[in-house]
Amino acid sequence: MKSFRLEIVTPERTVVSEDVESLVVPAQDGYLGVLAGHAPLLCMVRPGQVEVIKEGKGRRFAVGGGYLEVSANRAILLADAMEESHEIDVERARKALERAMTLDARVKDREGAESAAERARARLRVGGRHG
Repeated sequence: MKSFRLEIVTPERTVVSEDVESLVVPAQDGYLGVLAGHAPLLCMVRPGQVEVIKEGKGRRFAVGGGYLEVSANRAILLADAMEESHEIDVERARKALERAMTLDARVKDREGAESAAERARARLRVGGRHG
């Protein structure tokens, strides 16, 4: 199977820097898949689950949001935060979701509270499979 170069970078670290077969990210209008030879694009990434396939094996990550650029058989995901499934503290993610939902009911900044809840749900989806 053909591959392309994937770089996933957060402000703290480089999460992935390798050749992969496919990438699936939560874009603004739904999940977006990237394969080798994909047309150039730039899009926002919303909080959710990212899946990376390399040599037929999948890795799942929770992403807090960011931007994806695809060009010249290379994809760069600049992520606000990124955790692989085994790195997620499921109990901490549950508590974060509870706080966000309580905050959503009390504050004027509903967008911020909804975004926090969406990030926590993504962490639970990804981490819950291994936690």
